Amino acid sequence: MTHQAIPIQDCGEPLVDIRREGGLLWGPPPERPETAPDYCWVRRGVYDRLLRAQASLPHGWRLRLYEGFRSTEMQHLLFEEEKQRVASREPRLSPAEVHERATVLVAPPVHWDGRPNIPPHSTGGAVDVEIVDEAGEVIDFGMAIRDWTVVPAAFCETRHTDLTETARTHRLLLCEAMEAQGFVNYAREWWHYSYGDRYWAWLTGRQWAIYGPVQRPGAVMTP
Repeated sequence: MTHQAIPIQDCGEPLVDIRREGGLLWGPPPERPETAPDYCWVRRGVYDRLLRAQASLPHGWRLRLYEGFRSTEMQHLLFEEEKQRVASREPRLSPAEVHERATVLVAPPVHWDGRPNIPPHSTGGAVDVEIVDEAGEVIDFGMAIRDWTVVPAAFCETRHTDLTETARTHRLLLCEAMEAQGFVNYAREWWHYSYGDRYWAWLTGRQWAIYGPVQRPGAVMTP
C-alpha cells in the first residue's frame, strides 16, 4: 500500500494560529505574499509537539516556522510552477515524466492519472521548520529553505552526503528533536516534518491517518 491509499479518520482537531498562541517564532510569508493568511496555522497537536521539540534544543535556540498550513489553491499554483522549472531544466521529458519529477519537492493536488491527492500541508499536519540561534539567525543547514528552487534537488535531502560537518550536524539535530515528538521527516527535504497525515501513518505503521484536508478558519470556500 502506498501512503496515498491509507484511509483517513480525521480526529477533528482544530487549526490554531501560532502567532496568537505564542511560544514559537515564524518567518515572513513563504514563496509568495498570497500565503500570508494561511502559513502560520497548524493543528493543535502539531503546535503542542513543536513546543516540546523546541524545549529539547540547545539553550537559547528556537524553532522558527517557515510554513504550516497551505490551501489547496496555493498547492496547485506551487506545483504548476515546479512543473515549469522541471520542464525548463529537462526539456526532453514527457508531460507525465515532468509531473512525476515535480512531485519530488511539491505534492500534487491531483495525480497524473486524475486521482485526487491530499497534500500534507493541506491537512495542517505538515510543517517546514528551521532553527535560529540566540541572535535570531538561522543556524547553518547548508542552504536556506527558500533556496529549494535553485539548488540541486539532492542537496535538499536530510542526509545528503555533500554537506559540511556543521550543516550535517544541524540537520540531524532538527531531525532528532522533531522525531522525538512523533513527527516524521520527508527525507528529500530536511525542513519538512509531519504528524497525523497519510505519510506519517505510512511511515509509522498506522492503519489510518488522523488528519485529512481542512479549511483555515475564516477562509472563503471556493466553488
